[in-house]
Amino acid sequence: MSPDTHPNAVLTRRLYELAGAGDLPGYLALLADDVVFHIGGDCVVTGEHRGKDAIVRLGALVNEETAGTFRTGLLSVQANDSHAVTLHRWTAERRGERVEMDNFIVYRFERELVAERWEYVSDQHAHDTFWRR
Repeated sequence: MSPDTHPNAVLTRRLYELAGAGDLPGYLALLADDVVFHIGGDCVVTGEHRGKDAIVRLGALVNEETAGTFRTGLLSVQANDSHAVTLHRWTAERRGERVEMDNFIVYRFERELVAERWEYVSDQHAHDTFWRR
């Protein structure tokens, strides 16, 4: 099975589709109840966001801070039985600034659900400056 057609690659693509469509219930259905999103750096989105309620709060924060301008475009995904790695480009506007940046994300799966997610940005300083407190 090819890493870009693996079932976890299909599931990961579905996450991006649901997020892009604004389908929060569909997106949350693909996350484990105790899911953890890890975001490094020193800014308003930094931290370990634990559980679906925390993920909803994170999404609301991003939407509020960017006045709904945050967009993510999936560029590629590779997966195996336990993990997927994506490369995506995101854009947003905040406080009169616009950013466009590539990130990669590592997803870990348990029982066909996202259990954990680590976000890595191409320019941590620019990321932190954009999302500054």
